[in-house]
Amino acid sequence: MNGEIDLRGIKDILVDIKDTSELMIDLAYTSLLYRNEKIAEEVFNLEKKMNKLNYKLKLMTLRAARTEEAEKLIAILEIANATEVIADAALKIAENVFREKIHPIFIEAMKEADEIIIKEAVTKNSRMIDKTVKELNVKTNTGMHIFLVKRGNKYIYRLDNLTFKENDIIFAEGPEDGKKEIEELLGVSEA
Repeated sequence: MNGEIDLRGIKDILVDIKDTSELMIDLAYTSLLYRNEKIAEEVFNLEKKMNKLNYKLKLMTLRAARTEEAEKLIAILEIANATEVIADAALKIAENVFREKIHPIFIEAMKEADEIIIKEAVTKNSRMIDKTVKELNVKTNTGMHIFLVKRGNKYIYRLDNLTFKENDIIFAEGPEDGKKEIEELLGVSEA
C-alpha cells in the first residue's frame, strides 16, 4: 500500500467513526430516557464496531507515517483516542438502562416525554419493501421519524435514498399513536 491509499482509507474511517460516535451518544441517551434495553444493546454493538474502527485507524495512521510527516499524523491518533473516550462514555450511559433502580429525575423526565422509540423488523408483508422513506412519506403518514436502519451488521444513518428490504431493522421515534400506523407499514400486525 502506498501513502495515498492509506490516507484515503484514513479519511473514510474518520467519517465512519464520526457518524458512529454521534449515533452512539444519541442512542445511549434515548435508551436511558425511555428505559429501552433493545436500544441500549445497540450501543453495546456499536461500541464493538468503534473498537475495530479505532484499531484500524491507528494501524493505517502508523503505516502512513512511512510516507507522511509523523507530526501531521499525531492529530489523527489523538482523534482515535478521543473517540474511544466518547464510545466508552456512551456505553456507560446505556449501561444504566440495566440497573434495577434509576434516579427519580429520569423517571420524571420519562413521564413528561411525549414520544416513544420503537425497534422493529421490516417483514415480508411490509409495504415498505423496495420503497424509500421519501416515497412512503413516513413522517407525515405516521408521525414517526425513522432515524436508523440496521441491515445485517451494518448501521445506516443517512436514509435519504435507502430502499427498504425485508429483515431491515428500523429505529423510529414519535408519538405513541403513530406506533400502530408504522407497524402496519412494517407488516408487523400482519406477520
